[in-house]
Amino acid sequence: MIRFALRRALRRRPPPPAELSNAGLDFFFGGTDEVERRLTAPAFHFFDPSDFEGGSAFAQRARCDSILAHRFDLLGSGPTDLGNPIQWRRDFKTGHEWPREHISKLKLVVSGADVKVPWELSRFQHGLTLALGYAATGDERYPREWVAQVHSWRADNPPEFGPNWGNAMETAIRAVNWIAAYELMRPAFDRPVGQTMLKALIQHGRFIASHLEDYWPLNNHYLADLCGLIWMGLFLRPSGFDKPRRSEAERWLNFGLGELIRQLRIQILPDGADYEASTSYHRFVTEMIASTVALCKLNGVSVPQAISDTAEKMAAVVEGLRKPDGALPLFGDEDGGRWLIPAPTAGPSPVGPAPLRSGVLRVTPTRDGSDPLPCRGAVPRRRASGAGVGVSFPHAGWYVYRRGEEYLAIRAGDNGQAGWGGHAHNDALSFEYAIGARTFLIDPGTFAYTGDPEARNLFRSTAYHNTLRVDGQEISRIPDAVFRLEDDVRCKDVREACNVFTWEGEHTGYHRLGVIHRRLFERRADGWLIRDTVTGKGEHLLEWFFHFAPECKLRIDGSTVETAFDDSPNLRLEITNYELRITGEEGWVSRTYGRRERAPVALCVATAKLPVTIEFIITQR
Repeated sequence: MIRFALRRALRRRPPPPAELSNAGLDFFFGGTDEVERRLTAPAFHFFDPSDFEGGSAFAQRARCDSILAHRFDLLGSGPTDLGNPIQWRRDFKTGHEWPREHISKLKLVVSGADVKVPWELSRFQHGLTLALGYAATGDERYPREWVAQVHSWRADNPPEFGPNWGNAMETAIRAVNWIAAYELMRPAFDRPVGQTMLKALIQHGRFIASHLEDYWPLNNHYLADLCGLIWMGLFLRPSGFDKPRRSEAERWLNFGLGELIRQLRIQILPDGADYEASTSYHRFVTEMIASTVALCKLNGVSVPQAISDTAEKMAAVVEGLRKPDGALPLFGDEDGGRWLIPAPTAGPSPVGPAPLRSGVLRVTPTRDGSDPLPCRGAVPRRRASGAGVGVSFPHAGWYVYRRGEEYLAIRAGDNGQAGWGGHAHNDALSFEYAIGARTFLIDPGTFAYTGDPEARNLFRSTAYHNTLRVDGQEISRIPDAVFRLEDDVRCKDVREACNVFTWEGEHTGYHRLGVIHRRLFERRADGWLIRDTVTGKGEHLLEWFFHFAPECKLRIDGSTVETAFDDSPNLRLEITNYELRITGEEGWVSRTYGRRERAPVALCVATAKLPVTIEFIITQR
């Protein structure tokens, strides 16, 4: 049904995105007069620079000057000088350069290289940084640099040739960021720059419309395609076009809005969570949807209520998941994907699309009246309330507890994406635990995709999550596919009492072994009880993994492990009812894609006859 509707809506596919002549530009806009209006008095409205938080003028200038020097820090590269001219098709971390071949013949996945590196650079998200720097300082070097880079990129990446045309989503993100930078620096640009941008964005819109990623399983790529079409429809729609004929840009806009409604019903769960089982991808999708809703409203375009309502629910999920330091727990894949990036940040990316600052999207406030999607980095302090506050997103399998500065997040969901598990990890009944800005027990993250398949499988394995492994087996089998997990696991919450906080759940990932893993979390006066009940028959090898943040130093004594920070708080983990010894191991944590740090792991191992119950106690000291 979806595919039929799509074919019907786009039965007139646009031509390949070849370079437009001035005559072609006139035809697109319905005449020379309309082109002139677009260049001299455009009707398009964009966010104000104050809607974005770029930091101090000094910090903005420092970031912009790095861009002027072609010095970038992307996907764990560290500050790297890319030279002049920039090699846009090059993975500068490994030195591999993709050829300027047509995408139908181009091999994107290359052993030892990561195509995400040139993709990330070619998203041009640094253009917004230059634009905010220009707004703050008036430095004319910033718009000149942006124009030079756009010209350089276009010369090196003709339409449909090279890796940076590898999919429609990358094209959409680049187009959106070109629009943002162009609009915020428009006073600095002359007529030829305006003409170039119009032609380039028409190329991008036509490419997206003819390369929609509507294949199964549907995911964030297709949502990005649709939002990109909406943005370009808003930006490029002519004011004086023959309405019965409808302009090409209007068709993009109308199709994008109509199809977005259908996709949100498929990809967004009833509790407001993205269905890909990843907190990072949920943030990414929330940013693109919320920003698109806000842009439509700024330009007087009526947004279907279903889209606005869904954006608000998604925003509430982001707020519900936030740790005390403002970051999200690293459940599922984390690749640092963003829609618009006003400024780079240290550590995990902050939450929230900045355009919500414009006030054009209503968001349900939190209990303390704070903005659920803070755009200026402020993290509201929550009032302690007795036993704490629990927040549940049961369809996604995310459960969160807060009391004062204490935070516990539980992952107990299926593999997502209709069972495909493209961005899921083997994290059933895993959790993160933090006190204030200090995270103790952490999800190790993602680190790599196609650039390192071995590391990819390691970071999404059962052993790299705070949960139980049985007989050395994965909770869900990992096939020979970078973006898939077998549909082996089913999770359910058995008991939930948020006000106490007591939560109990189980999963069926070890059904093939005849084993069920059930886990209870209970907040007691002196700390947390974690009770694991493993049922089945016979003897089995049981391994419990507890991953600590890299900055944690551990003291292990028999059945007890303690962190050794010089100041408080510290954490104590103890086994109370079973003769298990804890041993220290060395693992990895990747807080951002492409960068990993050594980190300590507490490992408990037993060969036990089932059923067996093990109790862990977590206390602060």
